[in-house]
Amino acid sequence: MSGQKEQNSRRGRVILAGAGCGPGLITVLGLQAVQEAEVLVYDDLIDPALPDQAPADCEKIYVGKRSGAHSMSQEEISRLLCEKAVEGKLVVRLKGGDSFVFGRGGEECIALTQAGIPYRVIPGVTSAAAVPEHFGIPVTHRGTAQSFTVVTGHSGTGENENYEALAALKGTLVFLMGIRNLSEITGRLISCGKDPETPAAVLTEGFSAAERRIDGTLGTIAELAADAATPGILVVGAAAGLRLSCPLYGCTVTVAGTPQFTEKTVRLLRGLGAEADPAVCLRTELLAGTLPDHFGCFPWIVFTSANGIDGFFRLLQEEGRDPGSLDTAHFACIGRATALRLEKYGFRAELVPEEYSSAALGKALSERIAKDRAPVLLLRAEQGSEELPKALAEAGIPFEDRKIYRTVPVPPAPAAETGRYLVFGSAGCVRAWFSFAGIPDGSVPVCIGAYTAAELEKHWKGRFLTAAEYSGEGIAAAIAADL
Repeated sequence: MSGQKEQNSRRGRVILAGAGCGPGLITVLGLQAVQEAEVLVYDDLIDPALPDQAPADCEKIYVGKRSGAHSMSQEEISRLLCEKAVEGKLVVRLKGGDSFVFGRGGEECIALTQAGIPYRVIPGVTSAAAVPEHFGIPVTHRGTAQSFTVVTGHSGTGENENYEALAALKGTLVFLMGIRNLSEITGRLISCGKDPETPAAVLTEGFSAAERRIDGTLGTIAELAADAATPGILVVGAAAGLRLSCPLYGCTVTVAGTPQFTEKTVRLLRGLGAEADPAVCLRTELLAGTLPDHFGCFPWIVFTSANGIDGFFRLLQEEGRDPGSLDTAHFACIGRATALRLEKYGFRAELVPEEYSSAALGKALSERIAKDRAPVLLLRAEQGSEELPKALAEAGIPFEDRKIYRTVPVPPAPAAETGRYLVFGSAGCVRAWFSFAGIPDGSVPVCIGAYTAAELEKHWKGRFLTAAEYSGEGIAAAIAADL
């Protein structure tokens, strides 16, 4: 009983936090608030992973509000915030985007003020600017749009905007929540004098795998976007005709490989605007007992993949060995992406050839240590290319070739449709893919490097692309150039 009295005597408070308009777009302060919440009150249009960031004992209350489906009225939500704060709790009210941009956060602040409950507001990233920006539309742009106006396309009060004033504006018009009223909005702007040829774009489900951009003019966009999904944004103005980012926008890509490779590459391609999906067709197996007893006799340690680096440090951990024993070693990596993975473990590659291939790595390494013939330790896959050991042998460089992991083919998860581009992350990936499937009609294979391309040519006689750089960025650049 005394514990209950102590809790009730504690002064509760409320934090109104904007969750941003997509995964990763919540602010640092907003995320900290969620992680400290005792009560989390949240609704739709937030990153679904955010509630999981709250403490395990946090009371989570969903109060979703979307057009045509309200689980709780605004008055009930405001009353709920007050009641939970009166209990002495830290209440976090999490809203999509920003609480004050058509989020009715102001009404909640008034209710809290009237109840004498202290509160704090943490701003959020609003879709009014972030979603157009994500699709390559700057809401302001020098010489094109010196202002932007945000308008609700669905008024909860029944009050109408002054469309004559809106039509006269020369800046960018951004209509939120107006997808179901496109014909009415565009028709009224035109009837009030806005040029029907003004560029217009509808942006739907921004920052999701289903996002879509539909381009047109003020006179055509309602018909072009008749089947557009919600939530969506209508952008009107000269800036709506620009594409200043997302070089892979609208491009569909399927990424084949190991879980690690597909996850990383899909994330990168989506960030560039592509509709990318993973197709795991390989898994890695560590080969226990493959590491040498001592590393001191190997001045140089060589990695040919990020998987090899991850596997090596996992083997060290499983064997209870101290990574500090590597402090005197020099490291060489096949490419920039592999070198960056090594840096995550606290070590820096001293040698990364300009050409990302096993042959180029062998040549560069041979030239680097030609005089002292220092022994080299190769740590790589069981099915690795023979070009690297061949180059070292021809140069008279002593080496040990340790196969510390293998890749095992697995059937790729069935997908509704393979993308316009099909990325292969290794030669082993090519072999695995063709053991289960072929190249669908209309898909263009993309190889991460020359060795992968050589393997693909054994199975495929059609057109394909080869990345100039052995990395996800190289793959993206190859696709962008082809587009």
